[in-house]
Amino acid sequence: MTKEWQDWIWIVFLIWYGVGIILVSLDWLPPALQWANAVFLYLAGFLAILYAMKKFRGQYGIIIALGIMLLTIFAESLGVHYGLIFGSYHYEKDFGFQLAGVPITIGFAWVMVIYTSMAHYEFLLHRRKTVIGGIIYSTASSLMAVTMDLIIDPVAFKGREYWIWDEGGMYYDIPTQNFLGWFFVSFFIQFFLYYLIKHDGVSSHWSSRMRRLYLLVILMFIVTAIVEGLWLAVWVTLAFYGVSFLLRKRLEKAV
Repeated sequence: MTKEWQDWIWIVFLIWYGVGIILVSLDWLPPALQWANAVFLYLAGFLAILYAMKKFRGQYGIIIALGIMLLTIFAESLGVHYGLIFGSYHYEKDFGFQLAGVPITIGFAWVMVIYTSMAHYEFLLHRRKTVIGGIIYSTASSLMAVTMDLIIDPVAFKGREYWIWDEGGMYYDIPTQNFLGWFFVSFFIQFFLYYLIKHDGVSSHWSSRMRRLYLLVILMFIVTAIVEGLWLAVWVTLAFYGVSFLLRKRLEKAV
């Protein structure tokens, strides 16, 4: 079977990921290669855009993914400039080209978070649309987004200082407002997508690929957290993922 060009993007990601997780686990990633972290997020976000193209059948998926990217960059910029939604913080290290004070890398990361979370609850998207159904889907998928941030933020802040919080909180000095912001921004986007999706335009192969991408990203940050000694973040993330896994199984049986 010949591979499509999208499959080669996945292979490139896996190779990049494999080399990266070895370097991170052995703490061998030199400062000169810190740019590789941004490439990792670009590749993950691009894979999610490919999934969106299949989900919405073509260029429409690209437009929606770009819309998500711009919306989340705008939301992040409100935190950078005004301390709104996520709390007050600023980016400390160069993450590449910025838009409104926010690296576009973050926009790619958000696209990845939204669509990998969606892939876990696709079975809720193609039933008859109801407000209750939209709330259940958006809540469940947004909990997946928060679960990912429970490991991303401690690593990015305490471990690597990619960004700095200007105010403290109970969990690694990260404001609780940040996690609430993640939930509600994700909920807003997922609720919109719930009504926008009218058909199942993606293969189970790509759905499975997105679920694996979610786990691979979490694993990368878990390994980094272990190297940095952030054990609380590891256990909290695993606990939240376990709850999300049980919720997904419960909803699958319910429908």
